[in-house]
Amino acid sequence: MRYPVWISLFAVAATVVLSGCRSDQQGAQSSGDNTGASRWAHVTIPSGTSLAVTLGTSLSSESASVGDTWTGSVLTGRDGIPAGSAVSGTVSAVKAAQKGDRAMLDLALTSVNVGNHRYAVRGNTEAIIAGSPRARNLGAIGAATVAGAVIGHAIGGSDKGTIIGGLIGGGAATGVVAETKGWQVVLKSGTPLTFTTSEAVAVRQ
Repeated sequence: MRYPVWISLFAVAATVVLSGCRSDQQGAQSSGDNTGASRWAHVTIPSGTSLAVTLGTSLSSESASVGDTWTGSVLTGRDGIPAGSAVSGTVSAVKAAQKGDRAMLDLALTSVNVGNHRYAVRGNTEAIIAGSPRARNLGAIGAATVAGAVIGHAIGGSDKGTIIGGLIGGGAATGVVAETKGWQVVLKSGTPLTFTTSEAVAVRQ
């Protein structure tokens, strides 16, 4: 009569042991999952970070429109974003050259690709104004020679005057805007620009 009791006790003990083993296995699996999820390290690019970029798209204030996209690549690498990483952005503001006024072109950075991941990045750069020292340093004087040639011809009334005017127009940073449209801002592919981020972004390593 005692055998059924011992059998029952043995069955209960076996059940408890098996239940404990399953719990240990589930805990180990859970720990493994957490390890896999946390194996990716992240580098945070803080707001206010300067990011040097090389344009891969040519842009002109004469033909560009707000919202037009451009592409490029990171010129100087930094923690989290290696040199050569692809970037993209949009034209945030533009003004074509007009009589008595200068052209302007402003760009915004919107994304950067690191590895196989694309990250949204908000970045701005100083607007480029035709005829300014910055435009000259960037080689962004689009129609300066043409405008200068018109000025020279009007003053000299000869081919010699046109040549002199062309030289003046090509070198003057803030010269008189002629009766024509004047200087356009032209950014060629390969132009270096520096953008400043306006918000932090976490980049996976």
